[in-house]
Amino acid sequence: MKRFVLGLIVSFCLGWLCFCSAVCAATFFQGIWIDVRSIPLTEDGIRDMVRRVHSANFNAILVESFYLGETIYPSPFLSSQGLPSQMSTFEEAGIDPLKIIVEEAHRLSLQVHVWFDMFYVGLNEPGALLSRYPQWSAINRDGSTGYQQGNNHFFWICPEHPEVKEFYSQLFQEVGKNYPIDGIHLDYLRFPDPTLADACYAPEHCQKFKEEYGVDPREISPLNQPAFYREWNKTRAQFLTDFVTYISEELRHSLPHLIFSCAVKPQGFPEELNPRSLQDWPRWAELGLFDVFIPMTYSSRPPEFKGLLLWINTFLSSSAPFYSGIWGVNLSDHSIAQEITIAREAKSQGVSIFAYPYLTDQTLSFLAAGPFHEKPSPPTIEELSVPRELPPEVKPVSYYQENARRVTALYTGTPVVPDGVLEEIWESAHWQADFTLITGEGEASQDTRVALLYDSQNLYVAFFFEKNPDEVVFSVTQRDGPAFYDDSVEIFLDPGKSKSFYYQLVTNLVGAQYDGSSLQGAAWNGNWKAGVMEENHLYSLEVAIPFSEITKEPPSGGEEWGINFYRNNLKQEEFSAWSPTPGVYAVPSLFGTVEFSVP
Repeated sequence: MKRFVLGLIVSFCLGWLCFCSAVCAATFFQGIWIDVRSIPLTEDGIRDMVRRVHSANFNAILVESFYLGETIYPSPFLSSQGLPSQMSTFEEAGIDPLKIIVEEAHRLSLQVHVWFDMFYVGLNEPGALLSRYPQWSAINRDGSTGYQQGNNHFFWICPEHPEVKEFYSQLFQEVGKNYPIDGIHLDYLRFPDPTLADACYAPEHCQKFKEEYGVDPREISPLNQPAFYREWNKTRAQFLTDFVTYISEELRHSLPHLIFSCAVKPQGFPEELNPRSLQDWPRWAELGLFDVFIPMTYSSRPPEFKGLLLWINTFLSSSAPFYSGIWGVNLSDHSIAQEITIAREAKSQGVSIFAYPYLTDQTLSFLAAGPFHEKPSPPTIEELSVPRELPPEVKPVSYYQENARRVTALYTGTPVVPDGVLEEIWESAHWQADFTLITGEGEASQDTRVALLYDSQNLYVAFFFEKNPDEVVFSVTQRDGPAFYDDSVEIFLDPGKSKSFYYQLVTNLVGAQYDGSSLQGAAWNGNWKAGVMEENHLYSLEVAIPFSEITKEPPSGGEEWGINFYRNNLKQEEFSAWSPTPGVYAVPSLFGTVEFSVP
């Protein structure tokens, strides 16, 4: 048995060697995020950790060096600000972890990038930084600070305060001048998830906005006053861009040899439409504010990972390099290898795996024998300035879909019972087909049909497609579980065509339902019904969505909404859309249109 397993491993690795010889670049970033909790409290332990990383042929370390407003290394600058000079755990141990990591890593030819958690500075308490500078707090719309997620309360700094950028500039310059590091890596350089906290409503900034636009941002209704809300989002996003511009210029001037990088959320722009993190990284790329981006293209499903990289390539300037972020938490070795291959094919200049504590000895050995069988040099700052090649599936896409698909929802005087049985009433509906893969390869291999009807109470949606029941993949059977990870269909609704907001409704092939919205996330729960029927390998699904759950009033004849439909086909590893979106789902500016017929 052992001989058989060993043979499989050898066969895989030989196959990988043949493949990699064709696609592996001369330089390739093979990085690992090391979180502060993983750093040992002894010098020997730290050196062993670095050697363990080296054994898997990683060539770069991103070490968490500023967390919850404190540093792992002694900081005279922080001390001068009346703040702790070093995290107490390392100070009490009498060690400087960063110094040891840099020494050992450079001895083994690994780059070291210091990783700063920027605006997230307090866990269950404001922390030292906000206790010293409470005026920097990210104030929510309702006047509170921080937000609750699960059992924890998180506190953030708001980048709108001018003193914040000077604080971080001095912090970066200190570490860059005192340690022979290779780069500075910024994380949490964003606003909190707006479904958890709509943040940065400092009174002085709200007053300035009111003077210019005549409305206090705290009184804006996002759904009823979308134009004002867009301007407020643009204002906050510009504060963040101004912050990045200042920091970038300071570092380029004082530390031009360091590689300046940033972890970014794949989605969330254009910021005035889809606020997310208000992190306009395509604009940052155009301005050349970073040497390299590390998008957090995290997914446990390699095809979805591929889609996220297509999204990155679509909107990231070809002159801007990026390393693909891989979510290593509970990810199988095979999936890690797949995602590294996908990253190479997407012309990414490297990968960074999150994170050190989740990689077992078995995984490290697997990486060394397979995907990382070679240890190329990581790109230098000069090599990162060379324009990169784009993969062939990348096509120019506007933020706004000018020629988006259209469908008519016919009025019916007969209510539809959403049991999955398609009655004759559906024969007159305008059935749609031609779903395309969000990963860019063209049409889906299996035909999917969708149609709409409506009456004075409900919007009805029907799906119809072929599927072998033995191939159906599902794990969710309860309400509000992650049914989108199963074989499923998804409906996105943007009432009024705001191109900003949406409702998401998901049904898997055993009838489990999930819903959420762009403003409330999974906290939004609608009272809608769905039914599924399978017969002779043909699946039909019906969904009834009360207008009272979405808009309170039914649409008028001729009214238009934004809409999109998706199918998740797991056995075939296909994710397809009715109105094409490159790589991702929730992009209301790229939705199609439904017109409600005149009754």
